[in-house]
Amino acid sequence: MTKIEASNGKVRWTINNFSTFTDCLQSDSFLISDCKWNVRIYPKGNIEEGQLSIFLHVADPTGLPNGWIRDVKYSLAVIDQLNNMSTIKSTNAEDSFTAKASSWGFQSFMSLTELHDPAKGYIVNDTCVVEIEFTVPVDVPKKQVESFMLIKADVKEYPNSYTFLVEMPGLKLDDIKVQLVDSGKALLVSSDQKREEEDGVKYLRADRRLGNLTRKFSISEDMNTDAISAIYKDGMLIVTIDKLEAKTFPKNIKVELGFPKNIKDEHGFPKNIKEELP
Repeated sequence: MTKIEASNGKVRWTINNFSTFTDCLQSDSFLISDCKWNVRIYPKGNIEEGQLSIFLHVADPTGLPNGWIRDVKYSLAVIDQLNNMSTIKSTNAEDSFTAKASSWGFQSFMSLTELHDPAKGYIVNDTCVVEIEFTVPVDVPKKQVESFMLIKADVKEYPNSYTFLVEMPGLKLDDIKVQLVDSGKALLVSSDQKREEEDGVKYLRADRRLGNLTRKFSISEDMNTDAISAIYKDGMLIVTIDKLEAKTFPKNIKVELGFPKNIKDEHGFPKNIKEELP
């Protein structure tokens, strides 16, 4: 049994009998800013084994007008039920939901070991509580949709990196800008190309939509923002971000023979061996 409560841009999803769910679990739909949404959770992980996966999804993408876009800032959280319902695990994101990318979220939101730790309070009496808070759900104006939708992109995840394939045909290298913005939480790809003006020449047809074109992608916690490369070739911008090296446990600590530093008596002897001397 699950229950959805929505109020003032904040949604709380209570999942009872959590241990009985193994595959993708989807919440009931809820309405935020003239758009229906739902949340999908993978109790056993989606792709990466041992990790809880959570995604925010547009509930009925085919029912929206052609060219629709929702540029949304939101946070996903799993609630610690033992500490006054405080949010312990929360991840902020800013994504653009479109017909081709109607679902965004996190493959590795938190480890299953952490999720099921009784001391953490994420699961109490076999109940898990997920909270979603929308900070800026907006319907982007039509002109912005047209320029935004011109930049199409694929995002691929590899074992050691992420690759963003962004279509930017007909541009010069100097027209393209790649930036880390929002305090390193987002990757911004943009170009500013103006139509040429020539004396005595008039356009009989002008289908090419020029101007400031922008596409923004969220930076996930496992992306190494110090290891980013960008290549532009044959109308395609390829941005690669390496993954941070995963921390593994147990971690072996080398044990060496010797005495602790600065543990000596007034005569300069290590305290632990003084009694052994004649």
